[in-house]
Amino acid sequence: MRRPACFISTGSVLIDLPLHVERVPAPGGAVTATSAGPTVGGGYTVVSAVARQGLPAALAATLGTGPNSAQVRETMMHDGVELLVEELVGDIGTCTTLIEPSGRRTFITTEGVEAEPQLEDLQRLELQAGDWVYATGYDLVHRSSRDVLASWLLRLPDGVGLVVDLGPVQPEIPDHVLLPILRRTTLLTGNHFEITQLTARLGSPEALRRDCPDGLLVRRTGVHGCVMWPVGGDRIEVPGFARDVVDTTGAGDTHTGVLVVGLMDGLDVVAAARRANAAAAEAVSRIGPARAPRRDEIDAFLSE
Repeated sequence: MRRPACFISTGSVLIDLPLHVERVPAPGGAVTATSAGPTVGGGYTVVSAVARQGLPAALAATLGTGPNSAQVRETMMHDGVELLVEELVGDIGTCTTLIEPSGRRTFITTEGVEAEPQLEDLQRLELQAGDWVYATGYDLVHRSSRDVLASWLLRLPDGVGLVVDLGPVQPEIPDHVLLPILRRTTLLTGNHFEITQLTARLGSPEALRRDCPDGLLVRRTGVHGCVMWPVGGDRIEVPGFARDVVDTTGAGDTHTGVLVVGLMDGLDVVAAARRANAAAAEAVSRIGPARAPRRDEIDAFLSE
C-alpha cells in the first residue's frame, strides 16, 4: 500500500542558544545578553515547519546519545517528526546566536556528530515519487559530510523533489559538488544576498537557469516577500506581510518548509508562496528558530 508523501530533511540539527544583545561587542569587549535558553535549531526548523502543517515529516540527519540529542528527540515527539537514521555515540553541536535589535544575527557554531552522516543509513531510506528531500549548503561544505550527502542526493529516485538552501556558505562549496546538485534541484531557495552571490559566481541569471534547469528558483526578500522564476516561466513577485520583528532566526527555513507544503498540497506556486510569506512574517514576530505557525494560524493570518 502506497504511503502518503513525506518531507525528509537531511539538514544538520544543532542546539541553538539565542542571545539578544544591544550590539555585537568589539574584540576583547563585553556585552550583557538576554536569552530564553537553549532550543532546537539548525536543520530542524524546516522539518518542524512542515510537521506543523500536518504533513508527514522526518529527519534523516545524524543525532547522538548525549543531552543535546535528547532535547531534539523530545521536540520531535512533540511535533510528530520521525527519525529515519541510526544514532551515533557522542552528541550534536551548538550554535550561539547574537541577535541585535535590527534582527541581524551573528553565529558561533560548534561541531558534533551531526557532521557525520552515514551513507548506509541514507541508502536504506525507502523514498517514493511525491516525497521531498531537503538539503543545506552547510552540509555540502564540510568534507566529512559533503561527499556522503552529495553522492546520495544525486541518486535520488525519479519523482522525488529536492529542495536546496545553500545559505551564506555557498562560496565555499566546490564546483564539482555544487554544479551537479544544482542540476538535480527541484527548488532552489535563498535570501536576496545569497541568490545574488550565487548568480555572480555563475556569471549571470541566465547561467543560473542553465545550471539549475529543472528547478523553481526562489529569492526571499524579507518583508517584501519573495521573487520566483518557475521553470519555463517569467519572473513572479509575491508580496510579503509586515510584522514587528522580534527574531529573524529560522524565518527562511519556515518560508521554505511552508512553501514546499503548498506544492505538496497541489497549490500553484503563487498560492504556495503567499502562504510561505505569511508564515515567515509570523515567525519573525516570535522568539526562537523553530517557531513556525501551524496551518490554522496561517489561515487566520491570511483571512485578516
